[in-house]
Parts: sequence; C-alpha cells; structure tokens
Amino acid sequence: MSLAALVGLALGTAAMTVVLSAFAGLEDLILTQFEDANATLKIESATGPYIELNSEDSLFLSGLEANYGETSTMAIYEKRVLLTYGENQHIAYLLGVPKEYAERHHLSEHLLTMADPGMDYGTYTLTLGAGVAYHLGLSSTNPPPIVSVYLPKITSKTSVLNLSDAIEGQNAFATAIHSVQPDYDQKYALAPQGWFKDFTGAKAPSFIEIHTAEERRVRKAIEAHFGNRMTVANRLEQEATLFKVMRSERMVVVFILAFIVLLASFGVVSALIIIALEKKDDVHTLWAMGASEADLRSIFFKNGLLIVATGWLSGMVVGLGVIALQHYVGIVPLGTGYVQEYYPVSLKWEHIALTSAIVLGIGSSLSAWATRRVIK
Repeated sequence: MSLAALVGLALGTAAMTVVLSAFAGLEDLILTQFEDANATLKIESATGPYIELNSEDSLFLSGLEANYGETSTMAIYEKRVLLTYGENQHIAYLLGVPKEYAERHHLSEHLLTMADPGMDYGTYTLTLGAGVAYHLGLSSTNPPPIVSVYLPKITSKTSVLNLSDAIEGQNAFATAIHSVQPDYDQKYALAPQGWFKDFTGAKAPSFIEIHTAEERRVRKAIEAHFGNRMTVANRLEQEATLFKVMRSERMVVVFILAFIVLLASFGVVSALIIIALEKKDDVHTLWAMGASEADLRSIFFKNGLLIVATGWLSGMVVGLGVIALQHYVGIVPLGTGYVQEYYPVSLKWEHIALTSAIVLGIGSSLSAWATRRVIK
C-alpha cells in the first residue's frame, strides 16, 4: 500500500509539473507571435475611446523615456474605415502612426513587398497587413496600387436625403504589405500620422504604446501615475479573450491534478492505518514504557511524511526529466502547419513551487489527520 501511495503521488507530481510547463511554453510561444504585433505595454482610457492628456501626463510620459533605459512612447490614432480597390472591399482599422512605429514593430523584417523607396509618392500612403491586402486582391506594390479609404462622418445635419455627404473618401498609394501576425495583418492598415489627422479630424490619440525593456517597473510607474483613469495591458493581456481562456484552462487543469493528488494521498492514510495495525503490539509496548500520544503520533506522522516526500521528489525528478527531453529532443509533436515542430515547454520556478506546495501540503495534511485517527 505504501508503494501504491508513493507511485500515485509521484505520477500526480510529474503530471502537474509537465502540464504547467506545457502551458507556460504555449504562453511563451504565443507571446513571441505577438512580440512585433503588440507593444510591451498599451495604455487606453478607462472612460472613453480617446486619451485626454494634460500637461502633467505629457511630462510624465516624457520622463519615462528619460528615467528608464530603452523606453519609448508613441501616441497612436485609430479609426475604423472601409478600404476599396477595384471591386474589392474590406473593413479595417486605420492606424495613424509616427515614423518610428515601423522601427519599433520591426516591420522591415516582415515585409512581403514594398514600392521603390527612391520614389516620392506624396503624403497619402498606406502600409497594409497581408490579410487586408488579400481581401483587397493585392499581392504586389510595384507599382503601388491606389486604395480608396472611406470614413463615415455623420453629423446632426445628416439625413436620408444627403447620405452621400456623410462619407468622406481619400485615395492613397499602398506602398508596402507586411506579414507580422495573422490577427494583426487581418485587422490593420497603417497611415502616416499627419494625413490621418487631416483626413479623420482626430484630436486625441486612441491609445499610447510603450516599448521598454523594463516592463514591470514601467508598468508600476504608469499605474501609480494614472490610477483608475487609464488601463494598462501587456502583450498577452492585449489579447484579452486568449488571455482569459489560457488562464481559465490552466486553473481547471491544476484543480483536476490537485484532486488526483488528493486521491493518491489517501493511499498514505491507508498505509498508515495498515502500519498501525501491523505494529499494534509495538505501539502498546512503547506506551507501556512511557511514550506519550504525541511521541507515537510523531513516529507515524514522520512515516507518512516520508512517503509523501519520496513520492514528491520522485515525481519531480520524472517530471523534470520529461520536460528536458521534450525541450532538447522533442517527444510530443505539435502537428503540421504550426510554427514549430514540437510542443513547447518552459520550466518556471513558480510552477515548481506551486506543485510542491500542493503535493506536500495535501500529503502532510492527510498524514497529520490519519495520525490523529490511528493514535487516540
């Protein structure tokens, strides 16, 4: 029975360690996919679609660049527009971006096609995501095609008699197509901030991007300054739905594995009861020699704790071995059509600590409970 309890705890520990590392590896893989699509941190208004900055806010953002190494801030403007090319149409989000946007998002590394940079195409130019270009039927920007951008401008004077006046259009040269990340490419077209403001009449940015190597410190400073006026999201949090699903799945899996460990730990209870029955005469002898209940309970508790600790240690060794094999050799393939061949794993110390706390906590608690039942 002791062996069965030990094996059960070892398997539970190994499974929890491997599963948590798999979730961490998948999370890291997703983060790399969004590394160039999303900024390190994104600041949005908590009360509306636009960010209203006062002089203190502007001074604070300028201070971030001065006080934290490799940190930059960019105000980004956003509008939902209709893009057309020939008979093809696509609704996308037009971003008004500064010149440094392309550098911060490493767009040059993701270019599929680009117009001759030596030519002057004027003020009105667009950079399209691959998904947007696909829907417009574009595959090349040599020569740069002319894409029409339409923006609704509904005012109090708009009626069914003058609906055509409620739409403003602008032609622009599509000078580049990039492929950064599928969702990003499907959603965005980029425009220089100057003509974006003139075309849309935007006065305030939609959000602010922060690119930094000191994410935690910068985020803490931002949250302390803006309080509840703004929301701050990192790369994964910017994909809110995906973030919630991954966190929920991990919590459910941890709960299930903890329940399995709980069931395996009852084997320790059974083992202690059997040992107590087998050693009944020895217990009476020790009692007669003056051993107290506390002394006898301590003996059985240490026995149970030894089973738990051995199972935990064995499971941890097995789990770490499986993780190492998956990382360096590759055991479980991810399947065809994915960005890498084998399922990603990432070992994090907080997951080892969580697994250890669950296994040792449940095991030692049940051992203590069983000891009180056996010796009374």
